[in-house]
Amino acid sequence: MGMASRFGIYAKGTIVALVMGVPAVASFLITWRITNSMLTAVVVSLVVYIIAIGFAFKVAKRLANA
Repeated sequence: MGMASRFGIYAKGTIVALVMGVPAVASFLITWRITNSMLTAVVVSLVVYIIAIGFAFKVAKRLANA
């Protein structure tokens, strides 16, 4: 098990953050645009974010083994 480079750690962390953040922000903006209700958009975005966290764990495990 070798030392991980600083760039590798930052790159993998960025990928995991994007997997979590982009779907939540996109769902918020789309829902808000369609419904004009910020509360509905926040609830939908929260649900999408929780689902994205599950995918992020899988991505993080694969990146940790790579």
